[in-house]
Amino acid sequence: MLNSQCIERGSSLIEVLITLLIFSIGMLGMAALQLNALQGTSDSAQRSQATWILQDIAERIRANPQGTAANYAAAPDCTAVPANRCADYYNPEAGAKVNASSCSAAQMAAFDRWEAQCSYSAIGTFNTIEGRFSGRDFITAPANGGTLTVASAGNILTLTGRWLGKGDNVKSSGEKISTTSAVQVVR
Repeated sequence: MLNSQCIERGSSLIEVLITLLIFSIGMLGMAALQLNALQGTSDSAQRSQATWILQDIAERIRANPQGTAANYAAAPDCTAVPANRCADYYNPEAGAKVNASSCSAAQMAAFDRWEAQCSYSAIGTFNTIEGRFSGRDFITAPANGGTLTVASAGNILTLTGRWLGKGDNVKSSGEKISTTSAVQVVR
């Protein structure tokens, strides 16, 4: 009688261990699903932000018909605010609004491109809110190229937004593949 009780207790322990193993595998599966959902959410947020930026610069190009394709295609210097700021802005150092300067079509195009691509993101005094960085710079730039490119072919400007997706595949060279979104503007 003692042996049958030990066998029953032993089989209960094996059942508990098997149940624990199945539960653990299920929890690992749930964790993998959660990770994929977080990657998808991050990629979706970056795609939405890139699309918003592309639409913004496309509307700016349409609003400035005298700005040439070359004006918009020139890559901006994101480490400094342009000399001619063609839109009002708030200066946190002075604690006041600064009025826009009068700009030519070329200066407006350069400012539009700078604001769409950089938007004060590299200038620490302009992008702090409660000690945290904010702005459009949350789009992760790909290793090979910038986040916004403008190419012209005749009277068509092709705007391309690129970012490094969280769930993107890795090439055999170890480089991550970036994701793109594009908009065309006919001038």
